[in-house]
Amino acid sequence: MTTTTTGAEEDAITATATTMYEYEHIMTFDEPMMMGSSSTAVATTGGGSSSGSGSVKKKKSIKSDDSLSLRGPMEVDGSVKSMASVSFSGDFSVRDRIEAYENLEVDGNLSCGGKVKSMGNVKIRGAVVCMDKVKIFGKLKIKGTLEVHGDLEVWGKLTIDGYLKCRTLTAYASLTTVGDQSWYEVEEGEKVHGAKLVQRY
Repeated sequence: MTTTTTGAEEDAITATATTMYEYEHIMTFDEPMMMGSSSTAVATTGGGSSSGSGSVKKKKSIKSDDSLSLRGPMEVDGSVKSMASVSFSGDFSVRDRIEAYENLEVDGNLSCGGKVKSMGNVKIRGAVVCMDKVKIFGKLKIKGTLEVHGDLEVWGKLTIDGYLKCRTLTAYASLTTVGDQSWYEVEEGEKVHGAKLVQRY
């Protein structure tokens, strides 16, 4: 009976390993994989990238039930979607949409050709350009620049320590600009349901 259970467990582990294998090279580019040899991990990582070492990694859509921690430079030809949180570190270009069902963090430069949706908080440290609308159900904190060519909708507190530009802005909580050098511009109209504040250093 133990042998049967172990066999079933091994099958489950193998299935999980295959699933983990799909995402392992996405999340940890420079480390060997737990379930495969170092050469396999390098071949998988190098196979999707352009020629030359240290060049921009190229991926198709990235999807995961777990949190994603991505390191650039990287070009994603499709979308990035996680049922948990997503963090971008480095330079990224995503052709389609970005969805995070928890928090979304950007530490670097990101351009997104589709919609962006986050069920949690969004922190931007760097420069982000979005070609479509952005919907954030948590707080948005910008330390750098955010340019949205579509509509921006924020349900939580919006803090701008830098620059924000969007077509329309809907903020259901407060909007705070930090210091005298922070500002925002809206092309077609804004609705801020909370207070507008200026935070001094």
